[in-house]
Amino acid sequence: SALKLAPEIREKIEIVTKTGIKLLSDKHPERRIPHYDFSFDHIIASVEQSLRNFDTDYIDLLLLHRPSPLFDAQEVARAFSHLKDQGKVQHFGVSNFTAGQFDMLSTITEEPLVTNQLELSPYCLTSYEDGNMDYLQQYGIKPMAWSPLAGGNLMHPQDEKGVRIAQTLHAVANELDIDGIDKVIYSWLLMQPLQIMPIVGSGKINRLRGAVEALDIDMTVEQWFRIYTASTGCDVP
Repeated sequence: SALKLAPEIREKIEIVTKTGIKLLSDKHPERRIPHYDFSFDHIIASVEQSLRNFDTDYIDLLLLHRPSPLFDAQEVARAFSHLKDQGKVQHFGVSNFTAGQFDMLSTITEEPLVTNQLELSPYCLTSYEDGNMDYLQQYGIKPMAWSPLAGGNLMHPQDEKGVRIAQTLHAVANELDIDGIDKVIYSWLLMQPLQIMPIVGSGKINRLRGAVEALDIDMTVEQWFRIYTASTGCDVP
């Protein structure tokens, strides 16, 4: 493949994938409902499948999809160590874990957890309210932000809250002379001290270029809080 024939290209690419959820699909007619599986065998098998899918020798970052009621941290830690020793995964992290769940797993795994992929956007402030962001900042862990544009509910608002935030985003965009509120949203995330890594979720070069341009936006603290309070619906105490 192009990746294996050009290792210098592979070295410039970071491949991130997840494990832990078994979805319904034609390939697995035996599955009756979507469910989580963090067994040693499933984690290893899913990584092997990812290596084949990406036609590569290693995954840069493996994330656990979501916490499970049947989560066995010791078994997950054993899988992580095996994959690291085999050179098949370089780094490990989680997704949608609470601070307590992250802390529990990090005390058991030999390999450090490098990130927690969370839903973060001006629309979704849950991780600010449940202490997750405080925990990550305490230990210098950079979160990844999934659905930073709130699944379209900021670009095309579907409810009163979305409309309220979008109006503020457009006002701030005009003040900063920016041609898209998506750039304002990325700037809002990037302004935070945790060095959040937004997941753009688009293959369109203009969308990717716009996300990069957000790095150069100079948003004020007051503008940031106007967006924040548009989300909460009330002024700070």
